[in-house]
Amino acid sequence: MNFEIGFFPVVFVVLILYLAVVAPVAGYIEHKKLKQNLADGLNKKLSVYRHTILWSWIPVMVIILLIPFSELTLYGLGFRWINLKASSLSYWIVIPTITLFFLYLLYNVYSIILLKTNQKARFEASQNLPEYVKALLPITNQEKRTWVYVAFSAGITEEIVYRGYLFFALGVLFPSLSVFLILLISTFLFGLGHVYQGKEMVKPTVLGLFFGFSYILFDSLIPIIILHVAQDLVVTYLLEKEE
Repeated sequence: MNFEIGFFPVVFVVLILYLAVVAPVAGYIEHKKLKQNLADGLNKKLSVYRHTILWSWIPVMVIILLIPFSELTLYGLGFRWINLKASSLSYWIVIPTITLFFLYLLYNVYSIILLKTNQKARFEASQNLPEYVKALLPITNQEKRTWVYVAFSAGITEEIVYRGYLFFALGVLFPSLSVFLILLISTFLFGLGHVYQGKEMVKPTVLGLFFGFSYILFDSLIPIIILHVAQDLVVTYLLEKEE
């Protein structure tokens, strides 16, 4: 019993340090090295993609290993059916949020199809991209195939960590925290994970806030994962290899 009580908080502190310090710093360094390699004529995107996939699953594996030693379950991580009645949010908040959620999902699905099939749309969209974004995106067919795994890994693992796990762990360890304060904490850490984007990290931070709020609303991680994956898949066919 003492092992169970002590083990969960220790792992929580380790994961928080990882999310707040290690992951942001490592992401910044890796992104800087990638840009330098591209400037030197070295394309190491595939290596970066594979590292990203590997490291995204490591904290999830740690979280999964907690299940036998704590009260944590897959249900507690958010793998449950949608339950709109779980939150006490007003009808006037629920309906607009649901509408916005599904409109954004449909927009992402539409964008995936459009960019995959329409060369003109790809060209126009790519013109507005910051250079730091272009440095990360896939161009070759092999890079695009690997990026699909990146998108699925990010959508699944980030939602498990930043929404499922953090909402559960913060609620258990700090029961006096309101769900909306937990939302802000998880959003802040999610934003830190995108610090390599510089001032553009505001965008994923806002999206993290929306994902977290939607998680509170749906009381399920499943629709959030679907939306997150769809969003990350949009850029798969955005850039083309120059002939």
